[in-house]
Amino acid sequence: MLGAGIVPLPFKVPAAVSDRQDMQVPDRVQLGGWVGGRVIGNESNRLVKMDVDRLMEGYRKRPGRQTWDGEHVGKWLHAATLAWVNTGDPALRAKLDQTVTELCKCQLADGYLGTYLEKDRWTEWDVWAHKYNLIGLITYMQYTGNLEPLPVCRRMGDLLCNTFGDTPGKRDIIKAGEHVGLAPTSVLEPMVLLYRITGDPRYLDFCQYILRAWEQSNGPHIVSRLLELKRVDKVGNGKAYEMLSCLNGALEYYRLTGDKELLRACLIAWQDIVDHRLYLTGTASHGECFHADFDLPNNGNVGETCVTVTWLQFNAQLLRLTGEARFAEQLERTVLNQLLGAQQPDCAAWGYYVQMEGRKPYTSTLDGQCCLSSGPRGVALIPTFAVSTDADGVVVNLYEAGSAALKLHTGPVVTLKTETEYPASGKVRITVGLAGETKFGVKLRVPAWCTGASLTIAGMEQPIRIGADGYALIDRAWKPGDQMELNFPLEPRVIAGDHLNADKVAVLYGPLVLAADDGLINEAGLNVDFIGLAGDSPAALQITPEIAPDPYRTWPGARVFRVNALTRKPTATLKAGAALTLRMLPFADAGSTGGRYQVWLPLAQGNNLNLLLGGSENRSRPGN
Repeated sequence: MLGAGIVPLPFKVPAAVSDRQDMQVPDRVQLGGWVGGRVIGNESNRLVKMDVDRLMEGYRKRPGRQTWDGEHVGKWLHAATLAWVNTGDPALRAKLDQTVTELCKCQLADGYLGTYLEKDRWTEWDVWAHKYNLIGLITYMQYTGNLEPLPVCRRMGDLLCNTFGDTPGKRDIIKAGEHVGLAPTSVLEPMVLLYRITGDPRYLDFCQYILRAWEQSNGPHIVSRLLELKRVDKVGNGKAYEMLSCLNGALEYYRLTGDKELLRACLIAWQDIVDHRLYLTGTASHGECFHADFDLPNNGNVGETCVTVTWLQFNAQLLRLTGEARFAEQLERTVLNQLLGAQQPDCAAWGYYVQMEGRKPYTSTLDGQCCLSSGPRGVALIPTFAVSTDADGVVVNLYEAGSAALKLHTGPVVTLKTETEYPASGKVRITVGLAGETKFGVKLRVPAWCTGASLTIAGMEQPIRIGADGYALIDRAWKPGDQMELNFPLEPRVIAGDHLNADKVAVLYGPLVLAADDGLINEAGLNVDFIGLAGDSPAALQITPEIAPDPYRTWPGARVFRVNALTRKPTATLKAGAALTLRMLPFADAGSTGGRYQVWLPLAQGNNLNLLLGGSENRSRPGN
C-alpha cells in the first residue's frame, strides 16, 4: 500500500508550535524486517481477530466484568485504525466500521459513554474510559474521513465540561478517579484534540481547568513538583502509566498553546526517568509506580506494558516537538527490547508485567489485563516515527528493511528503499528514489552505542558529523538511484551492575539486551539458576553471534549469542565452577517458549562463587 496517500483530516484550530519532525501517516512506511514482521502480525494475528462483542460487553451490559472494562474498545480503535492505514486490510476496516457503529449506539442521552451504572458514575475509571473512547473515535475520524462519530464525541466532551470544573455546582475531577487524580485528568490529551477539531472554546476552557486541577491542594501537582523537585516519583502517588498519560496530554497542550513551562516540565520528567528510573530494556516502574532513584527490581510486578507504551508515546511526542535524536534513541531501545519482548513472537498475545527475570506472562484474554489493549497501540505507532521528514529533508530514526514514500516540505516525494538485517547486521543500504535530481538533506541517526560508524554515498566515502540535534546531516543534490551504505559495527558490551545487582553483569550486542533462557541451556540438570558468567568483559566472555535454532528463529536474521559461562552450583555431572558455553537470546525472544530467563547474571569466576546472588529482590540502575 506504499504511497496510497490517505490524507488525515486537518484541524480547524492550528497549533501554536510547529513540529520539528513530522509524524508520518502509516501507509507511507512499510517495514519488512524483524520489526515489520511484528507490525504486520500485530494487525493480522491480534487486532483483526478481536471479538467485537467482547469489546462492547461492558457497554451493552453495564457495569461489565471489571471497573476499567470500558478502556479496551477505545484503545483497540486507536491501534486498529493505525494498523488499517498501514496495511489497507479490508477485513480490519469492516471491523472498525462495525465497532464504531456499535460503540456509538451505547451512548446515553446525556452523552455518557462509560460502563458504570448511574449511581456509581465518576468514582473510578469512567472518565478514563471516555478518554480512550475519544482517542479511538478521533483517530478513526482523522484517517477514514467518516465524521459520523463527531456528534458522539461532542456529547462526551459536553458532558465532561458540564460535570467537572471549579465553579459552583460542578464536581472536582481530582475526586473522579484513581491515583490522586492522575487517571481522570489524563483526559487532557483527547480534549485538546477535540478542541482542535471543532474549535469549540468550551473544550479549551476545560483543558485549562485540568491544568488548574493538577495544582489544587488535593491534586497531583504535576507541573510544580517537576519544576521544583525534578523527580517523577514525587508527582501524585508516582503512578507511572497515568502520569505519563498526563504528560502526553501536556505536550498536546504545549503544541496547541506554546506554554513553555509545560515543555520544560516534560523534559525534566524525561531526564529524570532516563537517569534514574529506566531499565536497560526501555521500560520503567515496578508495582506500576516510579520509586526512589535506581530502585529497579529485576522481578515481580516490573515493566508494566502500559508504561512501556506510554513511555514510547512520550518519546515520540518529544521527537516530533524537538527534532532531537536522543528521543529516537530511546524509541529504538524500547521497541527492540521491551515492547517486542512484551509481545508474544506470533503476535497473538501480550504480557502484563515483563520483568528482567522470570517467565513472560503471555495471555490473549482482556480479563484483568489493561496491557493487552495497550501493547498493540505501541506496535501500531512504529511506522509513524521509523522514518520522517523535517524542514531539512528526510530523517531516518530506525534502521529496518522496508520502503517509505515521504513528501518533502518543499513539495517533491522521495522514496527510500532500505535493505538490511539490522539488528542482526550493522550493514544498511538505502536507495533514494526521485522523479529527478533534487537538493535536500538526509538526517541519519548514529546509534549512541556505536563506535566506528561509516558511510558511503554512490560508492564514495563520506564523513559523519553529528549536529546539535544529534543527527548526521547529509545535504546534497540527490539523483534517482543514489545509494547510501551505512555500517554500524555490531559489538558486544558488558555492563556491570550496582546496588543489589552488584557482582552481576548484563550483556548487550549492538542495540539488543541479551538474556539467558532455560530453553537454550541444554546441559543436564542446568537452568538459569546454575549459570554464572566467566568474566566482566567482552574479551573474557568471547560473545559470538550465530544463527538462532528453531523455535527461536522468529525471523530470517534471528541470532543467539555464545558466551563463556561457569556453573555456580554442582549438578549430577558438573562441578561448581565447570566451564561451559551459554547461548543467550535477545530479550525480545527470551522466555518465548515458556521457560525462565534472566538479564542480569552473576559473575562466577573459578571457585570464587557468590552463592547468595540468587535472591529475588535484585535491583539495578540501567547501567552506564
